[in-house]
Amino acid sequence: MGTRGITIVPAHADDIPTLATICEESFESDSQTEMKAHGKKPFSMKEYSLGSLPGLLKNPKARVVKAVDASTGVIMGHIIWGFRGIQPPIISSEDTAIPAGSAVQAPPDKTEDQDKKEPDAQVEEKEEADDHIARLEKLTGEDFEDWRKAIMGEGVRCIYVIGLYVSPSYQRRGVGSALLKWGTDLSDASGAFAWVHSSAGAWPAYEKAGFKTMRILDVDLDLYAPVPAPANRYAGGKWGHYVFRYMIHGTPPRMG
Repeated sequence: MGTRGITIVPAHADDIPTLATICEESFESDSQTEMKAHGKKPFSMKEYSLGSLPGLLKNPKARVVKAVDASTGVIMGHIIWGFRGIQPPIISSEDTAIPAGSAVQAPPDKTEDQDKKEPDAQVEEKEEADDHIARLEKLTGEDFEDWRKAIMGEGVRCIYVIGLYVSPSYQRRGVGSALLKWGTDLSDASGAFAWVHSSAGAWPAYEKAGFKTMRILDVDLDLYAPVPAPANRYAGGKWGHYVFRYMIHGTPPRMG
């Protein structure tokens, strides 16, 4: 599958170092990612990707595809799609089908042993209160979980973007559009919908691909900043506001 010299093919384990580098480079100008690198537990997009990609490549409910320059063979970007209620296509000999009736297991009920650990939870809450980035991640994580529960109710059929990354050297050349089209064509053909939790800078690409904003989370990063922003790149040394957008392609379900 290709578009204007771009070939969309399955990613493989041997690609992981290159894909992780692209993840890091594509988020170099993302203010939230940069700020999180200054936290008590410094965040690295590259290290995060190196840790998560092996599992995603083996996950039967996900597909990782890459955009390759048809003339040079260079990887220009990649996308990770998750599937809910839809059988992911078999695009590689390494892929496996989702077993019939499979579902994400619900967390177990709280046990007596967990009750005994409540004091530890209080310690963790205090540490979180002292960790600016942990408070930010709690806010964004809870908002994302609220959206996920509302959009992915029982019986819902959809696919969703886990991550979209395009090398800065190949941006504005249709790479992101080609990667998104690979998934939205699948959702359209299945009579389902696609959704994404967009970073602050990526939403125009999703909008161009037919996604519509359904909800936003506007975060004042300076309320969670462990250090001031670099004054040579951020006015007044302020990180500013960061707007997450929840976007849908296709007919949205009734929000539960």
